[in-house]
Amino acid sequence: MDRLRKTKTGIMLLAALMIGSVFGPVGACAAPDNEPGTEATLRVAAAPNSSRTAETALGSPDAVLKMLNNGVRIRAPYLPVSDTYLSVRTGGVRQTLTVDRNGFAYDGEQGEMIILRRPDRLLLKKRVDELRGSYYGTLLSWDDAKSRIPMSSTFALTDLETGKTFRVQRRAGSSHADVQPLTREDTEIMKDIYEGKWSWKRRAVLVETGDAVLAASMHGMPHGGDGIPDNGFSGHFCVHFLGSTTHKSRSVDPEHQLMVYKAAGKLTGYMGTMNPDVLAATFFKTYNLKELPAARMLFVDPYNESLERLLSKAERISSDSKAGKASSVTEDGLVAERSEAVKLHAADNRVRQARFVLRLVRGTPAEPWKIESLAATDGKGRDLLER
Repeated sequence: MDRLRKTKTGIMLLAALMIGSVFGPVGACAAPDNEPGTEATLRVAAAPNSSRTAETALGSPDAVLKMLNNGVRIRAPYLPVSDTYLSVRTGGVRQTLTVDRNGFAYDGEQGEMIILRRPDRLLLKKRVDELRGSYYGTLLSWDDAKSRIPMSSTFALTDLETGKTFRVQRRAGSSHADVQPLTREDTEIMKDIYEGKWSWKRRAVLVETGDAVLAASMHGMPHGGDGIPDNGFSGHFCVHFLGSTTHKSRSVDPEHQLMVYKAAGKLTGYMGTMNPDVLAATFFKTYNLKELPAARMLFVDPYNESLERLLSKAERISSDSKAGKASSVTEDGLVAERSEAVKLHAADNRVRQARFVLRLVRGTPAEPWKIESLAATDGKGRDLLER
């Protein structure tokens, strides 16, 4: 419980980072001249625009700069999607780099990967793992989680990105938790998370119960039975955990499961287990949920031009293909292609029919699938993603 409260305000854990190594000068951007002092920090945020972050101080900025400047810089073929940033400020200059899960740093401005000396990289990775562990929730199966939130119990829900917290009571549900906000104030906080409009959109949340912080997913639509008077919420809403199912279908809800893994900070590993068909379906789900970092994780090049053009042209993608249609896979099992009839829904409500083709690749059968390219054409074969 204390861990979650500290994370909401930004965790400042002093940790001396003893370093020595040099890469060429680190790409820097000017900070406002009125920012005094020096500092070196790691920051974790679930998305670039997240209000809720966690930070830890790394000790001497000069030592961190020495670590960075003693490494090796190489051209990065692609910049990764990451939730972790290393920032060093000395005087009026701030330098910010992306750090991946393995302790490699990336200079986005220069398009370079920074390979630290092994002891430095492992120490940085340890700090990253500690900070991410304080930010995300524990991945716990529904069978185990339901005993932590027994029927009629009350607990806190924290939205992963905004950090807004409200209290709920579990009122029903055997395959997942059916809960209701405790008070009108709790209802208003929940509605504020959904920007003032109830929605079925799944969101990653943290369940705070006892000394545990669990990864979960919620939607924001009142429905079904009521029970708590005068709380301003007509009905209940659903909270899902790892492996929980819907009550009608008795099957897992893929969008809820995506958000559960997001709340645990384990989306990359989860997506790495997907076959081409599931991965293609996940692309559509993350795109329509506007979970852009998650959608980018599915690509070889997360910032490829075709995806950027698609984002500028379509708010939502709906598939017309029959469920279960399989991708074509090459004999060596390293290349797959999936073609689907889709509708591209623009922000101005225009809808265009399109043939959507995803090409997926992997280096070896043991490696995860990634989307190498996407294309969208109309009935006459014209490119809908042209400039």
